Amino acid sequence: MKIVDLRSDTVTKPSPEMWEAVKSLDNRMIGDDVEGEDPTVNELEEKAAKVIGKEAALFVTSGTQGNLVSLLSQTNPGDEILLEELSHIYKNEVGSAARIGGLMIRTYTSNKGVPSFDQLQKLIRDRGDIHEPPSTLFSVENTHNYHGGGIIRPEVIKDMKEFSHKNDLKLHLDGARIFNAAVGLNVPVNEITKYADSVMFCLSKGLSCPVGSIVAGSKEFISKARKFRKMVGGGMRQAGIIAAFGLIALEPKWINRLADDHKNAKILSQGLKNINLPIKVHPTDTNIVIIEMLENVRILKIITALNKAGILAFNISKEKIRFVTHYGINADDINYSIEQIGLVLKKNL
Repeated sequence: MKIVDLRSDTVTKPSPEMWEAVKSLDNRMIGDDVEGEDPTVNELEEKAAKVIGKEAALFVTSGTQGNLVSLLSQTNPGDEILLEELSHIYKNEVGSAARIGGLMIRTYTSNKGVPSFDQLQKLIRDRGDIHEPPSTLFSVENTHNYHGGGIIRPEVIKDMKEFSHKNDLKLHLDGARIFNAAVGLNVPVNEITKYADSVMFCLSKGLSCPVGSIVAGSKEFISKARKFRKMVGGGMRQAGIIAAFGLIALEPKWINRLADDHKNAKILSQGLKNINLPIKVHPTDTNIVIIEMLENVRILKIITALNKAGILAFNISKEKIRFVTHYGINADDINYSIEQIGLVLKKNL
């Protein structure tokens, strides 16, 4: 049976070029990264900082770790941070900001990740009031996972920066899929990232590396983040072996390949819209397609039926299913998916 894995772009496998880069390594090209002695990691961090438009960068094990060390580096225990109510940091990072960072969390509502600044202003604490925790950091997610890979445009990030500056907040950009946003807008990625004090992006999602993420910002910020990375167990040794994948991932050719994923997602989205069933297909900006059931259903029953039909997907709520296109998914896979998803839904709705 044909299997099409649309659970996430984290299931990607490295490209042949990535494997060749790893095979070309020898002992001169790896070292102890905790001591800053791994040439390949150093090269990746320098390249990432240049691409993302920041002074410095740090190779971390995951996006969750990258977000955590970013928050730890820009706050103090007892501070309050502003997170979008459906953000990955709030919903999917095991409460690490509170448990490890000692941070209060205040959530804000949004329109596809974009808040009302008037409403957001009402959430800012009075630092002069000894009863209240100080608001010190504002976080935004781009693209936004639970809003269907929605893109937040550079001019909006600029407004967020101005709001942050006015309220003496640091601005953190959870850019796990920031290159999807850049390719979707056809702009250089640093046009989006230049307004943020810190940026995290994943190498292990659409960029197809087997492991790893990058945190970027000022040299002072990265110096702090490096220490916090060590604290939370992210001090790797001869990490050049995995960093080599990232050097290929940050090549323009590989970044631009994301457009193929976006094209496939739009084909999938349109195919599902053509199914005459009580579902809503949410707008598709990048590589994430979300369908919402408009009638009461047992969502896990549908997920199980999809799995049996060879279509792997995640439900992200009791009503919504997410499909993610990525490297390794081709046009035939998309057409097969449309057919099988349609058959499953017709039997279960």
